[in-house]
Amino acid sequence: MNHIAEYIVGVIASILIISTLFIFRKFWAKTAKTYWVRIILAGWMLGNQIFITIFQNITWDWELCHILAWSSIVLMLIPTKIQIDLFMPLVMIGPVLAIAGGIVGTAKDYGFDHYRYYNYYFGHLGILFSYLYIYLYDFTGARLTWKSMKRSAIFALLLLTFVMMWNMSHLPAGSDPLKPVPPGKIPSEYWGENYIYKYIIYNLGLGKLSLLNQYFVLIFGFGPIIMVIGWTLMFFARPIYENRGEQKLKFNLQEDILGIKTTFTKSNYKKIWVNFKSKIKA
Repeated sequence: MNHIAEYIVGVIASILIISTLFIFRKFWAKTAKTYWVRIILAGWMLGNQIFITIFQNITWDWELCHILAWSSIVLMLIPTKIQIDLFMPLVMIGPVLAIAGGIVGTAKDYGFDHYRYYNYYFGHLGILFSYLYIYLYDFTGARLTWKSMKRSAIFALLLLTFVMMWNMSHLPAGSDPLKPVPPGKIPSEYWGENYIYKYIIYNLGLGKLSLLNQYFVLIFGFGPIIMVIGWTLMFFARPIYENRGEQKLKFNLQEDILGIKTTFTKSNYKKIWVNFKSKIKA
């Protein structure tokens, strides 16, 4: 593995910076009443995207973290509940895996002396920090609920479906999305960009599957697992303050985040049992 020092510094710095949101809670709560943190984050993320556009000649692509990076800029300017509901579970997975996986290439521009290194690690960190800052200090009133989980699941399904349709319609000449990769061909060359899917499917060793089968594997196999992990991380990284840092929320292990306390009660069990018996008799 190359660039071990850079990788270690990137991961440790990411952990320390994210940890400040949970450790220095009073400080961040005070900043929630101002605009300067959001301006800095928006500026940093916009600078990252401009760098990618100019120096890497990428005007737009459908990679998950690229989408999340642009969405984080919008979030800093106009924080909304719907954006947290739709993107937050994906934010808890995509940037985290990117930072943990790290850059392991041999190119010289992945070292400490090149902006690409900081663009990669701290760009992904910027996405995660931006969303957590808005979520933990309650800029939008967003909470992990059954409704938000349904929203994020439907959005993820629609996004993955759209991206796969895009991948299928922009294949290299001679590639058939309904057939597996022919013997002797390399998936990364045969399927072209294959946005989003390549980072998951290829790492699972399933890159030679047809694009249609890759879609089904992700939608019905690993996709739900990814969403459950994202929701679980959101469950534990719950909002610390409410109403933009005005009032600290009490930490209670029995807090009714998902409506569990009101759903699994004796009275509800009795209703379920009565309804069940009536259906049997009918």
